[in-house]
Amino acid sequence: MWRYRSYLTDRGWVGQRMTHLLDQYSQGGTPVYRSPDPEYVLSVYELRDHSWSKAGLDTALQLLTTPSVLVNRQNPQNITPLGTGVEDAKFRDGWEHPEAVAFDGGASRGVAGWSGVAYHPQPDERALTTSQIVALELDVQALWALSSHVLHMIEEGKDPVMPTEYGWRFLRGAYVRLTTARPTETAQHRVMREAILATSELPDRLRAAQDALRDSNQ
Repeated sequence: MWRYRSYLTDRGWVGQRMTHLLDQYSQGGTPVYRSPDPEYVLSVYELRDHSWSKAGLDTALQLLTTPSVLVNRQNPQNITPLGTGVEDAKFRDGWEHPEAVAFDGGASRGVAGWSGVAYHPQPDERALTTSQIVALELDVQALWALSSHVLHMIEEGKDPVMPTEYGWRFLRGAYVRLTTARPTETAQHRVMREAILATSELPDRLRAAQDALRDSNQ
């Protein structure tokens, strides 16, 4: 409930912050238009301590990643819980979201969903840090927004116009960097990256935006 109730204030704060940063760093100090509030807020949860068995832990990570199944969202201004019976039933049946992707690279486990990641690190191994998860998610979301902007212009019948340094070659390079493992990349980081890319569908959007910019010589 906290997650959804905080959306209204969090989205407004992010929109104001983005407007301030754009004003501060725009070329020549020219004021920019008010940055729109984001459509949703990305969440990352690190589950450190718990009392579930293996099956319960997996369900808990699934619900942390996709808590929408536990609330009624018909009225965004007044989101209400569906009741403890719904949550109890999902733990009893071992529920998994059909669009979430579980990942692990050892004893630590995580789940990636459309708008969030839940992760349970084990202290006795080289587990992922919250900073590593956030860094990857920020890269993915920034490129998702950029590619969506290009594709929306195409849908509206417009030719996409981009700065030279962010044309189709930039998107090609971003695609390669995101989808290619590095020699020093750990197994946990690799499986997390693959899970986040799968749930965000970013690779397909990057390729489509890249083709659109190439066709328009951008």
